[in-house]
Amino acid sequence: MKFSRNFIDALFVILSLTLTALAIFFWVQSPLEKYSLQLVAFLVILFFISQKIAKDNLLAHPANLIIFTAATLLLVADTGGLESPIFFIVYFLLFGTALLASTPVVLALTILIMIFFAPSLTSTNAAIQLASLLLITPLAILFGRQYLQLLDQQGEIVLLKKTNEANEKSLAQQETNALIWLSLNLKTTLAETSETLSSLLADIAHLNSDQTKKLKIVHQQINRLLKESQKVKQLIDEETD
Repeated sequence: MKFSRNFIDALFVILSLTLTALAIFFWVQSPLEKYSLQLVAFLVILFFISQKIAKDNLLAHPANLIIFTAATLLLVADTGGLESPIFFIVYFLLFGTALLASTPVVLALTILIMIFFAPSLTSTNAAIQLASLLLITPLAILFGRQYLQLLDQQGEIVLLKKTNEANEKSLAQQETNALIWLSLNLKTTLAETSETLSSLLADIAHLNSDQTKKLKIVHQQINRLLKESQKVKQLIDEETD
């Protein structure tokens, strides 16, 4: 059974977030909990180092999402869990994840956060905080989708601009080719033909009246084409300026 690349990527991110939540949970339950702020500082430094080293500099990289999740869980857990005055940063984490990851990842992160903070469910206010995640998550997903649609529309606008620029360049190239052809090929050929006919008409003694008449007609037509080619050249210049 074959799985799509998006499914595999989402599964990898969900597993990574699960391991991160477990690691942070055991951290805050251990004597190392008193070093939580130092760990948060380390994670922030790690984030800036990864951004400095990474060539693509993308915030959507799974490593950055893991760092943000770990730092958020540490800060909220260290300041009271569901009773923390900075619990609202969990909402920012969900909204940010909705912008950077797929819907299954956002849903999985919500479930992980609810399980992570479930042990600190000791009051009505804590229950409201926990339940609020169920309301925030759909809004975050909707917001993320709207944002991605906006990016797609902007991408289409950029593509249209590029196509328009390409068409303008193509039109300019066609104009140049047309002017070159009119100025050099057609005009030169008509001029040479006109000169040849003029020389033939100068020696009409060897031609009968019917041949002379036809040559004069051809000569007049060529001269008219020369004048019209000049007008076409001027018209192209005026229309494309």
